[in-house]
Amino acid sequence: MEFRELKTFQVVANLLSFNNAANILHLAQSTVSAQIRSLENSLGKELFHRAGRTISLTPAGVKLLNYTQRLVNIEKEILSALGSLDDKYGNLTIKTPQSISSYFLPELIKEFQIIFPKIGFDIDWCTSFNLIDIFNSGTIDLAFLITDSFIDKNLHVEELTNINLVLAVHPEDDLLKNKKITIKDLNNKNLIFVKSDCNYKNILQKMLLQSDVEPNKIIEINSLDAVKRLLIMGNGIAFLPKIVISDELNKGLLKTLNISRANFNAKLIMIWSKEKHISKPLHAFMMMIKKIIQDYHS
Repeated sequence: MEFRELKTFQVVANLLSFNNAANILHLAQSTVSAQIRSLENSLGKELFHRAGRTISLTPAGVKLLNYTQRLVNIEKEILSALGSLDDKYGNLTIKTPQSISSYFLPELIKEFQIIFPKIGFDIDWCTSFNLIDIFNSGTIDLAFLITDSFIDKNLHVEELTNINLVLAVHPEDDLLKNKKITIKDLNNKNLIFVKSDCNYKNILQKMLLQSDVEPNKIIEINSLDAVKRLLIMGNGIAFLPKIVISDELNKGLLKTLNISRANFNAKLIMIWSKEKHISKPLHAFMMMIKKIIQDYHS
């Protein structure tokens, strides 16, 4: 029985999904399954009831989860107690919208590496639908979201800045000829979203539902650059943070739609676990991102 197997078991048990656990742990699903089988063989007990893709904890699994969570908490206490002795090595694991990582993080990482040259980064696009589960699994240090609201009693949530969301189009889009544009004008239009940019698209989708607007189709792409290229080629209307297309707007490659009575403002929030030990590198990173955002608005 290895501690890494216990930690894998904890993630699977909390999510009740081998596939979701594999995504969070950045492991192949076969590796996660193999670790669970190895743990079950070591204990001589089945830990999960398996029924196709559905799994549930056995009585032995429930008991082991209790012990495993206690062991993981002890590990956190050890790291917290000894963390100040050596904060020079390791990785910071961060979930963030692609638009934020593309715009703010390059400058931050450049400055950060001067102070902490041995600290690496594992930066991935955020997935807001299971963000709480990811924090519960103990696999990330910090997350950022662009959203209108987010609350969880076990997480610290700090608002960093307001984000102006816009509908971006090609400069010759027919809608720009209208003197007054409303949400209803998006009916039967092609809408484009950046798939890796979290849940702010829900703000627009709620408005579409409330106004009984049906797009012609929705295109979701896991690449901010690809979305920009589609827009420049005149292939739809994209819902984006304005900051990520500021260059294209200044060059006249794109324009924004002024939608009457539509509030597209959202918040950029920073999230971390209340139980998480804040190492010196993590604390420095959090302070630096706040300073970069303040400087951007000054």
